[in-house]
Amino acid sequence: MSEEPKIEVTIRYKDLEKKVSGNADQVIREIFSFLSDVLPQLQFISRISLTVDMQEFLSACEGVFAVTPEGVVVVVPTDNLTDKELILLHLAKAKVGYVAGKDARETLLIGDLIAATKRSAGTVAGRLSEMCSEGLVDRIGKGEYKATTYGLDYFMKNIIPSIKLKTKVTIE
Repeated sequence: MSEEPKIEVTIRYKDLEKKVSGNADQVIREIFSFLSDVLPQLQFISRISLTVDMQEFLSACEGVFAVTPEGVVVVVPTDNLTDKELILLHLAKAKVGYVAGKDARETLLIGDLIAATKRSAGTVAGRLSEMCSEGLVDRIGKGEYKATTYGLDYFMKNIIPSIKLKTKVTIE
């Protein structure tokens, strides 16, 4: 009696990998099981996952930041921004500088934020603590912060439109 040939199949979907081996019937059953059980769950998770497309983010930042040979600069008035908006603006600016290759890191030290925002140390520390609790900012190390994915998304969808609207109103 001859032995049925063994089949080996590897299924990859994004970061998930499943290896199946056996006879043709076993492999087909495993593949169908994977597709019917696992794939719908992964598709659902991908629909509720939050990511920030860097091209979309940089495009949204057009007119708010400018990349110069010296680094990234804010090109809109910031007088009317709240403390939180101003802090997130500068953390987003750090992200733009990092992505554009102008800065070696995407984080800012609390001292950098105090200098950039021209707010008191207590104010900046208090707002950063609140923003960490809200999920907008991550504390990376002692006194070092960066905008989270949610923070960048929030900045792109809420703060940039507000800044652009305020800038239009003051120009007209």
